[in-house]
Parts: sequence; C-alpha cells; structure tokens
Amino acid sequence: MSSVSLLTELPRAPRVSIGMPVYNGVAFVGTALRALLSQTETDFELIISDNGSSDGSTEILLDAAAGDSRVRYFRHEKSLRAYDNFHYVLSHARGTYFMWAACDDNWDADFIEKLAKGLDMEPKAIMAFGDVNKITPADKVGISVPFDFQTMGMSVEERLKKLARSQCYYFYGLWRTVAIKSAPYSYCAWWPDLPLMLAASILGPFLHVSGVRFHYYEVTKSNLTRVKEQDYVDRFNLLMGIGGLVAAVYRACSKVGGPFLGVYAAALVVWKQIVSVPGYIWRRLVAH
Repeated sequence: MSSVSLLTELPRAPRVSIGMPVYNGVAFVGTALRALLSQTETDFELIISDNGSSDGSTEILLDAAAGDSRVRYFRHEKSLRAYDNFHYVLSHARGTYFMWAACDDNWDADFIEKLAKGLDMEPKAIMAFGDVNKITPADKVGISVPFDFQTMGMSVEERLKKLARSQCYYFYGLWRTVAIKSAPYSYCAWWPDLPLMLAASILGPFLHVSGVRFHYYEVTKSNLTRVKEQDYVDRFNLLMGIGGLVAAVYRACSKVGGPFLGVYAAALVVWKQIVSVPGYIWRRLVAH
C-alpha cells in the first residue's frame, strides 16, 4: 500500500484525533472541514486519508492542510476498500480520544468538547455519543432520530443484546483511542461496522451525552450499490454477505471476549437477520 503524507514532523500528541477518510466527496467535504476546524475543542489533529479522489476533493483537502497545522494529509494513489481506509486513519491516531468523521456528515460546534467532558467524567465509558439528526437529499434541515444506545451499568451480555439490534450511528462517537484500537479488525462486506462495534462493546460501556447533535447524511441505496462503493466490486450475494457478517462478528467478539461471547454475539446477529426477513420481503414486493 502506497501513500503520500504532507507532514514531515509531528507536534506533541493532541487531546483528540479525528480521522476523516475521503473518496470523491467534493460536494460535502468543504462543509465538513469547516465544521471540524471550528469546533470549540481546539486541541486536536485531523487525519485525512484521501483514497485516490479524482473529483476535485484533493484540492480542497490540500488547501485545508496548508492552512491549518492541525491537519495531517495522506493520499493513496491506489484506492483502499472503504473499511480499510477507516482503519488507516485510526492507525495514525495519537490523541487520548478518537473520532471518525465521514466527509458528508456534520456536527454541532461543541460536539467534541461535550463528548470529551462526558468521557472525562465517566472513566468506565469507552465511547460517548450525542443525539442524532438525520439529513437526506430531500431534507437539508433533518429530523431528530430517537436512538437509545447507552449501555452504562449493563452487563456485557446485556450490552451485546441491545446493540446487535441497533443501527451503528454511534460508530461516529468519541472513543478512548486505546479502547477502539483494541477492538479487532474483522472485515465483512455486509454491515462491516457491526463486528467492530460489538467487539468494542465487550471492552466497555457506551455513554449518551444529550443536547449535542451529530448530523448524519443518509442516502437510500441498494445492497449492491453500498458494496460497490465500499469495495469496488460488481456483484454481491446477500446470503453470502450475511454469512460473512456472522463469521466476522464471531471472530471479533471471540478475540476480546472468548468463544462463549463470540458465539453469543453471532447468534444475536443471526436472530436479527431472521426477524428482518418478513420486512425485507415486503419491501421488495412493494417496490415491484
């Protein structure tokens, strides 16, 4: 894997590391950069991994790196899978806390500051996250999404049971860097963030910090479209994808929690897929 970095000498380790994987995000990345660079928490580094963009994103990213010493810019001439690019920015994190930032999302100005304070006050929590505001191409203002992910005070089994059924918005929360780096890499094409998130939940509880919003940009896509965009492939088999997800969950969770928790987490994911089948069939019938 070849990459190019503009940074030759690293300053002291910051309080927060932000990792932004980018691939052809010219329509959004400028807005995302402004939101991050104007956060009320200023002691951070912004690690940008440009995944071979060819749409004009690179010029915007280079301008940001030239104008702010907190920005660390890397470019891959040969594109990585999206999941690998997310891990690439994490591998370069040096801060006490770490946050992934997708280039099409947005954040309240005090998002990082409030989440960091939450983690400071709750030493048992390994991740803090706020409220979700979902934005779509048709709704630029967005709508608040009820999202119950907090697992403070729960047992490991209770945490797994709750989060196995939940969408992984909290992936974009603020993590203790040591903890999220300890969660095993376990790739799958279908729901690739879920194995990592379930393994992380074994390591410690998640904290909800209310009153600060994460603005999530959502575009409805087919299974094949999602996999094409993240893995650069031309075909996708849903049953094989589900099998890969279950196997990846077992691998990740068993590495941090042992075989029992690995089987337990995998069984929860299998059950989730079973109960979702009627809804999936109904949506396909309505669509046709």
